[in-house]
Amino acid sequence: MPNIQANLQDRAMLHRIFGWHVVPWTDAFCEAVGRLDIQPRTVLEIGASRLSAPSLFFLRKGASVEVTCYAETEAPALAAFCESICQEYGLPMPAVRVHDVFAPATQTFDVIIMKGVLGGLDRSHRLEVFSKAVESCLGKLSENGSLVILDKGWCSPAHNLLLQRFGDAGGNNWHYFSHQELASLSGQGEPPQVIWKGLASAGTMPSRGLQRLCDWLDTHLFNRFLSRKGTVFAAIYGKHRARTVGTGKASATAEQPANIGK
Repeated sequence: MPNIQANLQDRAMLHRIFGWHVVPWTDAFCEAVGRLDIQPRTVLEIGASRLSAPSLFFLRKGASVEVTCYAETEAPALAAFCESICQEYGLPMPAVRVHDVFAPATQTFDVIIMKGVLGGLDRSHRLEVFSKAVESCLGKLSENGSLVILDKGWCSPAHNLLLQRFGDAGGNNWHYFSHQELASLSGQGEPPQVIWKGLASAGTMPSRGLQRLCDWLDTHLFNRFLSRKGTVFAAIYGKHRARTVGTGKASATAEQPANIGK
């Protein structure tokens, strides 16, 4: 079955539904879904918010999608956000419900996606907690399913200092993952493919002009030549290895770990 490719209209919609730091997130997400072996029929998003629900992309590709959040109080705002996007793009309204990443499996999905969730599950930075979350999600996958994690990456000491001091997530003890850590979360299973983006764009910039400059530098320079460093990543886990495409310059594999640390 052909893999999923995001067109210009898909990318425009993703810019709307990522909410912030949209170009690096969109670049990482589009490259990740383009590497899936199957076109998913069932998709679960864990930890969506009223400003970010990338699983809506899969509605455009014909999948049945469930969009979930953690608290009942968040569900109405999330449902309203999904409804506005679906009306604008002529999409069916997905199911919106509450779900916890550690909840036992009641059904399986071809794709599970978490964006900006994993790094906040344990503010003490315990890798065993993150690994347990990955294991829980893998248990909910269909035979050829994939878990796609989008989150913040450890890039350099300078980036880390900047984000810890000025970033909302860094100020709240969010975990910034290294490539080695992401590989370790798969336990004895297949290591993930990791796609890194956004070296220049450390987060949402204070001005639109600076944001455009950072995004241009990433898109036309850094993303092409620095395949193992970035401020955001998409990691593909599964019960099988996702398909590798191209020359390998666009991603880092667990067999070739990045030379970065915490």
